This record gives sequence, structure tokens and C-alpha cells, in this order.
Amino acid sequence: MSRISDILKKYYEKLSPLDLEILISHAIKKPREFVLSHPEYEIRKTQNAKLGSFLKRRMKHEPIAYITGHKEFYGLDFEVNKHTLIPRPETELIVDLVLKQATSDKGQENTGITKKNKKLSDTRYAICDIGTGSGNIIVSIAKRLESKNNNHELYGIDVSRMALKIARKNSKRHNVARNIKFIHGSLLSPLTEKLTKLKLDKLIIAANLPYLSKKIYASSPKDVSKYEPGSSLYSENYGLAHYEKLLKQISERFAICDLRFAIFFEISPEQKNKLEKIIKNYFPKAKVKFYKDLAGKRRVCKITI
Repeated sequence: MSRISDILKKYYEKLSPLDLEILISHAIKKPREFVLSHPEYEIRKTQNAKLGSFLKRRMKHEPIAYITGHKEFYGLDFEVNKHTLIPRPETELIVDLVLKQATSDKGQENTGITKKNKKLSDTRYAICDIGTGSGNIIVSIAKRLESKNNNHELYGIDVSRMALKIARKNSKRHNVARNIKFIHGSLLSPLTEKLTKLKLDKLIIAANLPYLSKKIYASSPKDVSKYEPGSSLYSENYGLAHYEKLLKQISERFAICDLRFAIFFEISPEQKNKLEKIIKNYFPKAKVKFYKDLAGKRRVCKITI
């Protein structure tokens, strides 16, 4: 049998201390704090076999989240696998902004998307998470919206049926399955007819679509390029093809509807100018605002139509 201290010593030059601690914790099914405070703990033979497999996979650059099958996002634990993008901390900004949009009276008034002569409490809206993946965005939003608020509809849409399977599991894990409708399809296409019949006042869209350019995707770490689904990462036209397709879809299918939009795109910082041109091409009067993440980089674009 090996002790925790033996494993840490053997692999300290091959893997980061944090990776080692997480993998040991996962193998012995004890908290990471236990790993840190009990270096003398003897790892059983069956646990050691699992740990050996985990360590080999990590040394081949497989992401920790795929090895453990879990990733924390917005204070919640999400199941992930090779069919879903691994949730990133910077994506939490989209959740913050959507929640503010959906719950703040002041925010609603400022956007101009509340109809005249209608009380804010009566405003009906839908929140659509386009490219939902593991469901981390829409589940986090659903978890924090008031359960008794009947004025909203929540949707998670993805082109991958396997990703939707994981998203549904995560909604059940966090007891919000009743509040979210997960739908298979490309962008807003499976919802366009339904949304026009719901008599909504506004539609809030959260989209973390593929936005890596060919150049950035090619230079991404092996953890990303070798293991995460390329279909969830790479997009043509400097990484903006998917977002342009969504904007075109909105302009064509909702032009005749008395429906207002608040759209949130996660982007790469260098895309600001190109994205603004695309937005103005489809919606000349749209209001566009960019928000910075904790690293001070432009990460989310808000479009008010």
C-alpha cells in the first residue's frame, strides 16, 4: 500500500500539487482537506488502482473535470463528460447579467424592453440558453429565480442529444427539472414558432456558442484541443460564424413580432470590433455594451434590440 505522502512525492514533478490532491481525493472518496491534513493515510489496493488510472489519464493531458466527471460552476456541482464543454469561471458573468436583467426593475426599465402601460410584475419573458451543453448556465439561473414567479419560461437548447442528456441530469440534480424545457435543435430554430405564440413581452438569450477562431483554437492547450468537443469551441469567420447565424435568425424570424430582446454573448476579447459590425449589420438601432470579466478582459457582449 502507498501513503498519500508517497504519491505526492512520486508525482510532484509530473503533475501540479492541486491536480494530485484532487485526483487522490477522488480516488479515496474523501475531501481534498483530508488529503492535505493526512499525508500518512494508507491508500488501499483498489483505491491505488483507480488512482493510477487517473494519474495516467491526467499525464496525457485529459482535463481533471472529465476524469472526475464533475465541475463546479456558480457554486453548484455539475456533471460533465466528453460530450459537454467544461464550464469556465468567466462564464459566470453571463449568469450574473441574465439574473440582473430578469429580476431588476431598474434594469428592465433601462433596457426599454417593458411595454408601456404594463406593470413590471406582469411582464412575461422567456430565458433561452442557446448551446446549453451541461446546462450549467440555465440551471444556475433557474436555481436562483424565485420559484413562485410564473411570468417566465426557461429553455435549454443544444444540437447535441448527448449534451442534453447531461443537462437534464444536472437539472434533476439541482431540483429545477420542472422549471426548464430542454430541446434538441440548432440555435433558436426549434423555438421560433412556439415563442411567437406565447405572447411574451421580451426574450432574454444567453449564448456561450463556439467562438474560438481557427488561429486561437489551433494554439489552445492539449487539455482543450485534444479532449473538449471541437464543435463547442471552434467557429469560422474569426470565431463569430455561430453568433452571426443566430443574429440573422432573429432578424428574419422575429421581425414581425412585438417582442424585445436582451442578448448576452460570451466572446473572446479581440472580437469586439468585428462583432459590433455584425450586430449593426442586422440591427442598426441595437444598443451594444461589453462587460469585462474578473481578469479585466471583455468577455460578454450585451445586445438590446
